[in-house]
Amino acid sequence: MKLLKGLKSAPSPENTRAIPGGVFNFLSMGHETEGRHALMRVVVSRGAEPPAHTHSREDESYYILKGSIRYTIGEEVITVHEGEYVYLPKDIPHKFQLLTEQAEVLMWISPAGLDQWFWDNSAPAPDGNQLPMPQGPPPPHVIDHFVKSLREYGVEMI
Repeated sequence: MKLLKGLKSAPSPENTRAIPGGVFNFLSMGHETEGRHALMRVVVSRGAEPPAHTHSREDESYYILKGSIRYTIGEEVITVHEGEYVYLPKDIPHKFQLLTEQAEVLMWISPAGLDQWFWDNSAPAPDGNQLPMPQGPPPPHVIDHFVKSLREYGVEMI
């Protein structure tokens, strides 16, 4: 069995990627933790929240660094503010809504795997800037790609 090495990380141009309305710093990825977990710092803007979905492989946890977010986890609604933590277990549908214009969170995924989807479906952003939000809903082919590619990672959109 290979021994896991220690890991030190910080946001950098090399680990910064963007999506419309969001920026990710990939602080640890599955290939660095033997698949045990992934940790990302995420800055997301209101309007970039995903629709309700369910993970079948990983639990997610969020620590709110800045802002406020309302999470719906199954039938439970939890509002989480700066300095607070929320746990989203796998197999429970969830969604979130920003209550502030922007939020900054630490996103913990365990086990890792979905971090690779985020990496593959984002663009390098060494300047740390988000991609611009599209005007109106995404085109059907973009929605189709996200639904199909997320399904390959065990995530079902609701």
